[in-house]
Amino acid sequence: MAFTTYYGPNTIVSESCLWVADGHRRICITYSYNVSNGILTYAASVFRCEVTEYDQHTIGVSEPTHEQMLGHVHTTTRRFEIRPVIILVATQLTYDQILKTIRREMCHGYGCKGPRMLASAFDLDCGASDGGSDSSANTWLSEGAYDDETDPDYEPTREEWTQDDWNNHLGNIHKLQRKTMRKVRYFSAGKLENYKGERVRVMREFFITFKADKKTGALIYGAAISRRPEELGPITDKDLIDEHFKTAAARLDYRPVTMFVSEEFRDQLRTKPLHREDVMYEILDVILSRPGGKFLIREDW
Repeated sequence: MAFTTYYGPNTIVSESCLWVADGHRRICITYSYNVSNGILTYAASVFRCEVTEYDQHTIGVSEPTHEQMLGHVHTTTRRFEIRPVIILVATQLTYDQILKTIRREMCHGYGCKGPRMLASAFDLDCGASDGGSDSSANTWLSEGAYDDETDPDYEPTREEWTQDDWNNHLGNIHKLQRKTMRKVRYFSAGKLENYKGERVRVMREFFITFKADKKTGALIYGAAISRRPEELGPITDKDLIDEHFKTAAARLDYRPVTMFVSEEFRDQLRTKPLHREDVMYEILDVILSRPGGKFLIREDW
């Protein structure tokens, strides 16, 4: 028996990791569409199939393997959780119209993930100058004026280790300290929080420095966070940006957090990758794990 479905006042259409075939591309999409107000949230990643040609004719197309699909599922999911595209489109779109809108936006709009907010967000070629930040610069407490008690830096304590454990741990860190330092910067979406006694939309900027071994995936990082009203936008004062990265670099030198990058993303640890976004997301996963309810931006050992 066929059912007749239709939209109601509160209908939200959503799918997770839907695969769409478009020519020689296989696209993994996660989206949520509010039918009544037209708010569309999505993220995607694209697999480009290898095409075999003979005498100017296509004779074969290489589909993604199970492992490759899982990799794109992970990338799409992290983009949707951390950096989705959020746009306003027409209301009451049909299913096919939703997918066509997402595909058009991918090709001619925001692409597969949300805006970086500054063109140089990952290249760190930031322009000069605007208002500033509520974060302190060269202190160990770079968040400065948090109103929520759960937000200042977290300093976890380790379980009791043997002397050999400590020596091996510190030896591995010292090896990584000889690697080249990399920098990434991430802008979070604003959310309503207490800020200096008022409820306003607040955004955070994460300044991350790290060193890593591309063969093993071993990575150490230090970070600093700026927190300020969303209406002020991202920091553009180059001196202030540099100060935040100096704080992050000091934490990397003296209080680094240790982790391992997933094997599928270790190619992003080489000298000149196309991007380091998946590495950045994995570092953010650790920072935002918030053991004890607080950001893990430096280690205490």
